[in-house]
Amino acid sequence: MANNAKIPVGRNNLFYSDEDFDFETDILIGYMEEDLNQTVVLYSVDRKNTQTDALYKSATQGIRFMPPVEIPCMFEIEGSQIKSYDTKTSNGVYVLSGNLTVYVMPKVLEKYSCDIRRGDYIGVQIDVDRMSYFVVTDDGKMNNANNLYVGAYKTAWRVVKCSPVSDTEFTGK
Repeated sequence: MANNAKIPVGRNNLFYSDEDFDFETDILIGYMEEDLNQTVVLYSVDRKNTQTDALYKSATQGIRFMPPVEIPCMFEIEGSQIKSYDTKTSNGVYVLSGNLTVYVMPKVLEKYSCDIRRGDYIGVQIDVDRMSYFVVTDDGKMNNANNLYVGAYKTAWRVVKCSPVSDTEFTGK
C-alpha cells in the first residue's frame, strides 16, 4: 500500500519556531561579524562568461570571476604537508599549506548575495602581506548532519572543504 501524501513533521516546531530559529541564527551572525572577526574572500567563478569545453566543461580561455566578496565565517586551516616531486628519491621536496574548512551560515551568504560552489576560490588573509588561496572541493550543500542543526529544527551551517592551490593556479587577480 503506497501512501504518497506528504505528512508534515510537527514535532520539530512543537517548542521551537521560525522566530526562535531566526533569533538564534541572528545572534550567531552578529557574533561572527562583530566578535569573531574571521573572514574569507570568495572568488566566485563567473560560469556565464567563462568559455568552457562542451565535452569536459573545463575553461578553454581564462576563468572569469565575479567581484570578490568578503564573508564573515569561522574557518580552520590544517597543518602544512610536506610533498615531493619524486616519491622514490624524495628529491624536489616542497611544503604545501593544509586544507581549509570554512563554517558559514546560508543566511550570511544570502545577506551578502553570494553562494559558494565547487570550483570557486577562497582567499584567507594570513598576515598583512600574504593571502593564501584555496579551491572549493566540497561546497557543503548536503548539510543534513545532526551537528549542523540549530534547536533540532533545521540546518543553519554549511561546512565547505577546500584544498590549497599553487601560485600558478590562482593569485587572486
